[in-house]
Amino acid sequence: MAGRVKTRLSPSLPPALAAELYSALLSDTLEAGRACRADTRTIWWAEDRDGVPRPEGFVPKLQSGADRGARLANAFEALLTSPGDRAIVVVADLPALSASHLDRAFSALERHDVVMGPATGGGCWLVGLSRRSPALFEDAKWADGGSCEDARAAVRGAGLTLRELEPLPGLDTPADLVRLAAAAAAGALLLGETAAASLRRMGLLPE
Repeated sequence: MAGRVKTRLSPSLPPALAAELYSALLSDTLEAGRACRADTRTIWWAEDRDGVPRPEGFVPKLQSGADRGARLANAFEALLTSPGDRAIVVVADLPALSASHLDRAFSALERHDVVMGPATGGGCWLVGLSRRSPALFEDAKWADGGSCEDARAAVRGAGLTLRELEPLPGLDTPADLVRLAAAAAAGALLLGETAAASLRRMGLLPE
């Protein structure tokens, strides 16, 4: 995995440490998923993971589609199979994600067609639907890291109602890492336990 994930954190973090941090973030995301009030939980791998242990409590599936918009559309097609179904898709490496964020997303879908969580660096950290809406993903620009306004325009264009959640910071660049460590050290941002422990081992958070 070293050299294939969180590559934009280098050279501030060597590839091995960037991979360690990604694994810690993924572990915290899975824990948030286990703790939220979802009925079923799925992990969508970007590539075949034969031989990789299945995360406890999650059904593994393989992403399909030529771009991120198509992959999201196909995921929701598979998840929303019955009237009344609600589904959310969340990024795997969000430092401050908690189960309460996911629960609020499900609650928003009781009254809205779409819920989105904007990331402070652009794009969305979460997308949720209360019904299938493939037209929402026809222009993949917003899904591939475009602005929040791109996402809002896509929702309006599909004739859907939208609820936005609070913005959360991503972790993709050395500047993101500096801001994240400073906010966490000051108590202004609560990190997942595994990610916080990883940053402490790296000397980026105080013991």
